[in-house]
Amino acid sequence: MSLSFLKKTLLEANQIDPALYDTFDVKRGLRNKDGSGVLAGLTKIASVIGVKKEGAQTLSVEGKLTYRGISIDELLVQLEKTERFFFERTCFLLLLGRLPEEQEFALFLKEMEASRGIPEGILDHIIKGIPGKNIMNKLEMMIAALYGYDKDPDSTDPYEELLKSIKILSKLPVLVAYAYLAAYGSHPKFLVPKQGMSIAESFLYVLREGQVVEPSEAYLLDLCLVLHAEHGGGNNSTFAARVVTSSASDIYSALVAGTASLKGPLHGSANKKVMEMMADVKDHVKNWEDKAEVRAYLEKIVNQEANDKTGKLYGLGHAVYTKSDPRALIIKSYAEKMAKAKNREKEMTLYTLVATEGPEIFQRIKKSDKVIAPNVDLFSGFVYDCMGIPEPLYTPLFAMSRASGWCAHRLEELLSGKRIIRPGYKFVG
Repeated sequence: MSLSFLKKTLLEANQIDPALYDTFDVKRGLRNKDGSGVLAGLTKIASVIGVKKEGAQTLSVEGKLTYRGISIDELLVQLEKTERFFFERTCFLLLLGRLPEEQEFALFLKEMEASRGIPEGILDHIIKGIPGKNIMNKLEMMIAALYGYDKDPDSTDPYEELLKSIKILSKLPVLVAYAYLAAYGSHPKFLVPKQGMSIAESFLYVLREGQVVEPSEAYLLDLCLVLHAEHGGGNNSTFAARVVTSSASDIYSALVAGTASLKGPLHGSANKKVMEMMADVKDHVKNWEDKAEVRAYLEKIVNQEANDKTGKLYGLGHAVYTKSDPRALIIKSYAEKMAKAKNREKEMTLYTLVATEGPEIFQRIKKSDKVIAPNVDLFSGFVYDCMGIPEPLYTPLFAMSRASGWCAHRLEELLSGKRIIRPGYKFVG
């Protein structure tokens, strides 16, 4: 006999009257009534701005993202002067508060390169041994398993934490590529990155089982990793990592928490939802350059008559940004270049029409005055697709990059938080 007769009891026991949340002024989702996040901490690592306060008014402004006080636009200008290792320099910036001098950066890279090896036990027993095609799920297990290969995994000494961060970040591209090859490959080759390869080059080299990596592709992936590396302490995955850190748990547990959060469809897999929506649009719009036809189908989506019938236009809107997402503006320029190089300009026109027409359609049909704009996820999946990176790797790539931010926030929480994060819940039973 099954337990299905308990379904009704299960629901009744675990549902709370929504009105009670207003009665007790509960900040659901740790959000204020205006949608802004409840102030839960302080950080010197990153700033994310999408609105400004003028008296009692909240005004929409152009989005601004800074890493350690450097705007993302200026950071990319500085990084591109160095020609390579953009993401590694960003890791140094996030962890240590400034961009590196060349001599110290050489030592930083040497430490990273020496740490790329993957323990045979993880390769044999987790990557090859545990079934399943969800790479994020496998990534959680692989990070957790690294704990067992650390001689002092529970140490929270700041310098030891820095070394652990470097070692983990250096392994992630290989772990992600190995996990994909094991799940989707046919007689895969589990290669080791060549000496002198960047993290972006290492990932593409291992993923493609030793094929030559085009410099232009490594360059673009490197820049994409920088764009996703950090986004303030309030995003769900970073906050999850900080919550675990606040209990004085180890770095591996904190990063598993961040990865588990990012795996959720409301957080890290947004670019996957964009690609699914765009595939649906392509199937139903004959002329991808016809504004009227594109608008008509977007109206169907918002009216819950098409795509997944949720009424959502994936890739538009953000929890913080309003008028613009600075990452989206940057990655759109990359997407345009890739579209031209890959002869996919018509497809890029379709993406651009969704970006320009979607916000007005959403506001009009939903009768909303909420200001929304394209976010980074609208274009990132298209860029990865142009590079031949398979869809199951989109969110793992995000995790591979954002782990640098998680490590930085963990250090800050250890040194400055100094109190276990423990919000209140009121009993209403």
